Amino acid sequence: MKNKKLASAIVSSLIVTSLAGTPALAANTTPNSTSPANNVKTSFPDVSSDYWGIRHISKLALEGVIDGFEDGAYRAENSVTQQDVLIMATRMMGLQGDVDAMTNSTIFPDFMLVDNYARNYVAIALQKGLITNEEEKQRSLDEKSKEKWGERKATREWVAEVVVRAIGKGALAQSMSTTPTTFKDNNSISSTTLGYVNAAVSLKIVDGFEDGSFQPKGVVTRAQMAAFLSRSQKNLATLPSRVVKGYLTSLTSGSIGLMDKDGNTSTYKLSSNAVFYGNKNDTAIEANTNTFQETYEVSIVQVNGTAYYVEILSDELQLDIKEGKLLKLNLGTMKATLDDYESYDLATDVSITDTKGRGMSLGEIVPGSTLQLRKSKIVKTDKYTSVVVKQVPVNKTATGTIQNINKDTMQVTLLELTSGEAETYTFSSSLIATLADNSLVDINSLHVGDTIDYTVKNSEAVKIVVKKQADVGVSIEGTLKGLSDDKTYLTITKTSGSALAAYLLADNVQVQINGLTSPSIYDIAPGDQLKLDVLNNKVTLITVTNRSIDNLYFAKIDNYNATSKLLTVIDNMGIPHAYKLTDTVSISYAGQTLPFSNFNSTFTAGKYVDLLVSKSNVTQIKMSQQLDGALTQLNLQTNDVTLKTDSGQSLTFKLTYAPQVELANKQNSKLSDLKVGDNVSLMLSFDQNIVTKIVTSKMGLYKTAIVNINSKQLTVTDEANNSYTISLEGVPIVKADQTSGAISDFAIDDYVRLTFKGLAVLKAEINSPIRGKVTGVNAASMSLTVQDFAGRNQVVSVGSNYGVKMNGGLDLSFASIKVGDRVQVMKDASDKVIIQVAAALKREVDNFNSIVNQFNFKSTSAGDKTSYNLFPRAYYHKGTDVVVPTAFVSGDQVMIYVLDNKIVEIEK
Repeated sequence: MKNKKLASAIVSSLIVTSLAGTPALAANTTPNSTSPANNVKTSFPDVSSDYWGIRHISKLALEGVIDGFEDGAYRAENSVTQQDVLIMATRMMGLQGDVDAMTNSTIFPDFMLVDNYARNYVAIALQKGLITNEEEKQRSLDEKSKEKWGERKATREWVAEVVVRAIGKGALAQSMSTTPTTFKDNNSISSTTLGYVNAAVSLKIVDGFEDGSFQPKGVVTRAQMAAFLSRSQKNLATLPSRVVKGYLTSLTSGSIGLMDKDGNTSTYKLSSNAVFYGNKNDTAIEANTNTFQETYEVSIVQVNGTAYYVEILSDELQLDIKEGKLLKLNLGTMKATLDDYESYDLATDVSITDTKGRGMSLGEIVPGSTLQLRKSKIVKTDKYTSVVVKQVPVNKTATGTIQNINKDTMQVTLLELTSGEAETYTFSSSLIATLADNSLVDINSLHVGDTIDYTVKNSEAVKIVVKKQADVGVSIEGTLKGLSDDKTYLTITKTSGSALAAYLLADNVQVQINGLTSPSIYDIAPGDQLKLDVLNNKVTLITVTNRSIDNLYFAKIDNYNATSKLLTVIDNMGIPHAYKLTDTVSISYAGQTLPFSNFNSTFTAGKYVDLLVSKSNVTQIKMSQQLDGALTQLNLQTNDVTLKTDSGQSLTFKLTYAPQVELANKQNSKLSDLKVGDNVSLMLSFDQNIVTKIVTSKMGLYKTAIVNINSKQLTVTDEANNSYTISLEGVPIVKADQTSGAISDFAIDDYVRLTFKGLAVLKAEINSPIRGKVTGVNAASMSLTVQDFAGRNQVVSVGSNYGVKMNGGLDLSFASIKVGDRVQVMKDASDKVIIQVAAALKREVDNFNSIVNQFNFKSTSAGDKTSYNLFPRAYYHKGTDVVVPTAFVSGDQVMIYVLDNKIVEIEK
């Protein structure tokens, strides 16, 4: 038998009444044999909720077919005895009454002795033909067992025979008695049981093992026996007394209705702890209108009118369905007129539910509601017996977040703040939309992620007030036409079309020009091709894409004519360059800025200089004392080092003397620590002939572990979990928007982007990820809307440079992100957007340890992680109500969301 591990949601907290004890031959070793009567037993202390056979064990326990030992245990892995197999089979056949009615003690032959508690059951089994004296006598002779017949371990082939007879399929077995099975050990199956094995396999009562064998002489465990009987019940002519089979007519939170094949209906109370199973596998499922639909064939186990177990036998719909908007409902004639202008007759006892199965009355249905009228194909009738109210006209005022705007269909999808559910409405032709200051706007000013107050009449949005705009970022490309005199806005001609557009500049707008270290708004000029990063309608970053500042490193001065101001230099390839200088050229020597009048006397022929050139105009000249670039050669044998500069030049130097080496964030570095590809700065001697020092540059992303405000130090960890303590004394600290920050702005478990030059930290950039709930996914624009734990919505455009991971592990696609996922969104050191999806786990609280700030949970399966540390700013809530960690107590069912092995959110 394939021993598959099947999950289940059976909970041990269902109503449990212990079965009455009976005298046993050996205390705590003999199964309890008393009829279960009206007791309700759903679980055993030694059968865990995730045990593979929990479905079948709990089902048969509810039916009264099986029970445990006197100590309450079921002992699922114990071998089942032959007499216990017959007790279970006769109970399943509904013969407990016959057993109880027996007054005479049956005398069994010597080869068929049984324990006293099993005598009447075995006698009934003989009467009903589950076994015969002749067959058992022959088996006893063949097996020569010294054990009492009743206490012998039941074999797989013998159980197959008993169960097939119990469900009345003996004739099927006879027809298959000469057909070989496909099992590789077919020859080991007894000839007298071959047909029963074939029948049991064809009826899907039993199957083989992974290796292709059947193992007919193998023993059967008590769990396997429960599974055999449970699977066989669909073929029973007479169901156990507690089992009811029929077609589903209704399912609400408190009741379930069934119709039999003759059209008779019955309703049962639904236990609050009832469990539900489908017909695909043995995993428990949620009970809702998607998993359980009207006219599905189902089986329930009920006790005194209360259903504790529900399973689907067939998911084939047996319905005629009409759907449309209600124009008129006549309660007197019980007729519903839909928007096809046809009138449909409703049954006097018609059931009314909403899409979630909640009961309603006919009087609650209003014109304009979208209805689904249903009538069964099983019973011939012209009247519709059930109505599902799929949508009612909505009239409300609420607060929500925009998830999607479709300007073609004029529809908006909102996440309603109170219910947490998505709602879609059409814009009214008379829609009024305003900002918080009451200024009128159109729908083009509405963005995904905006928090709005909205008014709906008859399912149409008639008024929208934007309370809080989302952080909406877009990229725009175009040609610069002009910059305002006060440098507050610029005008461009967009690349896509020729329309002029003006954009306000953010107060801290950044400018990037390739080759220029610290460009500003004053370095851009009309005609420049620009890429603008716009956040909330303000430009935060300007990137010049059609030009760069050329760097001519280590060029040798050939000549300078002071009269004409013509400078001639020879680059490292021997190519001459001539430039006419102006008085505005920036001149620097040994880190000092000099007046232009000093150029002729200081920058003499033969000296090496670094030039910055923009459009053939020299903007800066400095004496070469430091060269920046990537290390392309390091030959420790010949002492040669080659640098590829930022401008693409390759410069080779002979290391006459061993230079000092300073690696980024590494003490006591050596020349051998350098690697080809490292970004380095070569420091030159005063005469420019010797490399005196090599310093590496590095930008890295680190996680903050400790913040020491007094000493201005951070303790951080890198991706390899190596720990460093960094001093930020005198180091510029900036926030993500490039405004100035402070050491107090850093938070534990957030990130910092550190720029190193050797051991020195040049810059520390606070990199706080966005953490929260996904409220919108736009695959077309590759953007997410994330509602953070403070309720603020942010729209994140991921572009093409991104990565998605499940809790830091498995790589995912953007399409795998769903509304409702909890995520962490941030940029790594290379500006790649990293989206980390939190692991969502349903757990039961054990306790909260406030001393170590840790939650402990009860185990649901072997190998479960039961203890989790907490993210310092984790979100604890029940619905929209924020709670404290101590509000969670033992037994609470919660959803936890885990990132980097820490809980970032707990939902009660």
